[in-house]
Amino acid sequence: MGAIGLTLCGLLLAACGTPASRPAGGDVADAVKASLDHGRNRFDHTTWDHLLGQVVDHGLVDYALLQQRRPDLDDYLARVAGADLGSLEAMELKAFLFNAYNALTIRSILDHPRVASIREIDGVWTSILHRVGGFDLTLDQIEHNLLRPFFRDPRIHFAVNCASRSCAPLPGWAFTGDDLDMQLEERTRAFLSDPRQVNLRDGTLMASSYFDWYGDDFTAADWEPRAATIPLFIADYTSPEVAGIIRGADGRLPLKFLAYDWSLNAAVPPDPRVAPPDSAGEAAAGSHTDTAQKDGVVTRLRDWITTQGPAGFVLYGLVYVLLTVFFIPAWPMTVGAGAAYGLLAGTILTSISSVSGAAVAFLVARYLLRARVARWVASSTQFAAIDRAVGREGWKIVALTRSSPVFPFNLQNYAYGLTAIGFWPYVFASWVAMLPGTLLYVYIGAAGADVAEAATGQVNWLVTGFKWAGFAATLLVTLFIARVARRALKEAAAEAPGTSAA
Repeated sequence: MGAIGLTLCGLLLAACGTPASRPAGGDVADAVKASLDHGRNRFDHTTWDHLLGQVVDHGLVDYALLQQRRPDLDDYLARVAGADLGSLEAMELKAFLFNAYNALTIRSILDHPRVASIREIDGVWTSILHRVGGFDLTLDQIEHNLLRPFFRDPRIHFAVNCASRSCAPLPGWAFTGDDLDMQLEERTRAFLSDPRQVNLRDGTLMASSYFDWYGDDFTAADWEPRAATIPLFIADYTSPEVAGIIRGADGRLPLKFLAYDWSLNAAVPPDPRVAPPDSAGEAAAGSHTDTAQKDGVVTRLRDWITTQGPAGFVLYGLVYVLLTVFFIPAWPMTVGAGAAYGLLAGTILTSISSVSGAAVAFLVARYLLRARVARWVASSTQFAAIDRAVGREGWKIVALTRSSPVFPFNLQNYAYGLTAIGFWPYVFASWVAMLPGTLLYVYIGAAGADVAEAATGQVNWLVTGFKWAGFAATLLVTLFIARVARRALKEAAAEAPGTSAA
């Protein structure tokens, strides 16, 4: 694939966000810091408070009634769009971001009245931009780049609502700066005392997936309130019966996570016949959709896996191995790992996964499907040349073909099972030789994520410049290695008796 094609794919996949807490940069960060340092102003949430009181019943939402009150919602969000973040008092800013997130989530459902789950809306958290306090932000950026890193309060997870049955219920009132601490305590206690979110089962503490996805937020030393362990945090807010059992075990109960119900939190679903406002109306309300929406099966799979916490890392690797074994190009997963996990973790993940897939295919060819693989490569003059060269040069030929493939990578994985090379030399040579190409693809995803953030002002341009310079250097080195390897491979194969690599 050409460099232009790779870059386009990287930009396409870069919209993926992760649940990591990472502070925003640029002008929006300066505004938040100004608020925390010397903000004095308040924001009137009366309209939103009245709406919630009318449409929320025990955490469930009457979306049909909200459709009728859509002008009030849009008027409130128009004022959210024009607010001055830096002028708000710190607790006012925190309440403002909670209310903005929840109101924008509600509007996302009204804009897509046919969905049965918010996850059916492409890019709802990572690509759709909303005007908030003069900045274009996604829902993920509000939560993971503003609320979590700047306020470091684990109760955030019980205040923001994702329009789903298993998420923290939407309150029937608006958050306010004056009452915020009391409101957050109430929301946390209501959630953790709900047996649907926390319960005991055969001596095991069963808890919401929040504690799987964001576990460190509840125990980190610089977050407040916190506890030494997740069970002890839960004990501070759950029912007296469950809390007593947790404390009786010194917080050492086994912990497992409940399945998450993503179905819509609707008391009354939206009427699918009610069309959302036209684009002009949406613009007036301060929202627009990024054209780089995520599409494709691999991308959707990657997005789901990266919400699964540490287990997602393992799942991502397993899917990668399966793609390799079944001859499905895995480069979108490599680019996606860069966007989802960053350069270092993404490279480690895909490097281990790619060599694991190559190793599995090698063993299958050598011990299970040897005759079939032999038929696949029987007519390949390139493989005949390589097979002879391997007999002379061993792992060096593997490294050269990995750096400059003369036949497809996935077919190589099986074909080398027919040669005389040993398993471990094959694995080591494959890992070392594939590393530059892996790094290049991951670099595209990681650097492309910065482009996706550029519209929000959340980019340190000096760091971004170094990343793109590193990408350019990686590309040049990879191309140089490929050229040198191809030349050396031709020479080595030509020296093998009876054939040529050409």
